[in-house]
Amino acid sequence: MPRFYINFRNRDEKSKHNVLAKDDEGIDVADLEEARKAALISAREIVADNVKSGATLLLVTVVITDDSGQAVMTIPVKDVLPEPLKH
Repeated sequence: MPRFYINFRNRDEKSKHNVLAKDDEGIDVADLEEARKAALISAREIVADNVKSGATLLLVTVVITDDSGQAVMTIPVKDVLPEPLKH
């Protein structure tokens, strides 16, 4: 079973710099689609927490990498939101 790493690129609104929160453990799932589903769940939780707390470190993209560290999928934060909230 392949291992994927779900990394989060955040933007610090105070410094205006991007910060990558790297996943050091990864998840073992059947394929990239399963990794994408897991990433969306995690990212939605992060977005919800950011809204509730008024965080200044905001999620920009989710970057899924493989065992070699190669980015295999990038998900913009707008694609994380459920359809009714995208408008």
